[in-house]
Amino acid sequence: MKARKFKIKVNRPGDSPTDSFKRETIEDLKRIQRGEKLLDSEYDIVINFPDISWLNKIVSPERLRIYQTIKDKKPSSIYELAKLLNRAVANVQRDVHELAEFGVIELRKTRKKGQKRETIQPECNWDALDIAV
Repeated sequence: MKARKFKIKVNRPGDSPTDSFKRETIEDLKRIQRGEKLLDSEYDIVINFPDISWLNKIVSPERLRIYQTIKDKKPSSIYELAKLLNRAVANVQRDVHELAEFGVIELRKTRKKGQKRETIQPECNWDALDIAV
């Protein structure tokens, strides 16, 4: 397995997400015209946050604990993960879905033999996260 490389960008003070997107798109187009490599091409995922307080969405102690537990214990469901973490299922479910939205973890629907409903299994298919801010 490999490390998943993330780059987290924080908008400049006073910039709207649209301003940042326009500026970065223009810079990327100029690089392409010059035949240069795009700045963020070595990253698996690039995330833009409106301000630094959003960084907590990925690197809070509880969310890092979720990531580590999924990687080490390989729980078969979010319910099992919550039990391993000794946390409320609703809170773990919220955290897991947000981490999945950012691409930090993956969610796979599974159905065990004899079960009527599907369960969601959180997965980490890499050894480490390499985060650049």
